[in-house]
Amino acid sequence: MDSADDPTDPTTGPTDPAENECSASIDIVNDWGSGWQGNVTVTAADGDLNGWTLDWTWPSGQTIQSHWNAELSVSGSSVTASDVGWNGGIAAGQSVEVFGFVATGDSVSPQVTCSA
Repeated sequence: MDSADDPTDPTTGPTDPAENECSASIDIVNDWGSGWQGNVTVTAADGDLNGWTLDWTWPSGQTIQSHWNAELSVSGSSVTASDVGWNGGIAAGQSVEVFGFVATGDSVSPQVTCSA
């Protein structure tokens, strides 16, 4: 058997099932020039989620002034958000608006990485 066809070979085997368990997006719902409101939606892939963590990096100078329904950790322009227990469960294939925030600066919708 050629090693390229060997499913036990770690370089060619199946992908890690933890990959792509969820996706997320930030929707801009209000913008008043010097600040804006964002709502965050998480979508479960093929399996139910029992908790989620989101990571993103602001492109230029945005900061979160207030937030609701998420635990938040900010370091410079990097943000990590996670569920607060009651909003961590999402059924397979479903999308749920899980939290929101008010931010300063220009309204942007950065690329969000979701993990479960």
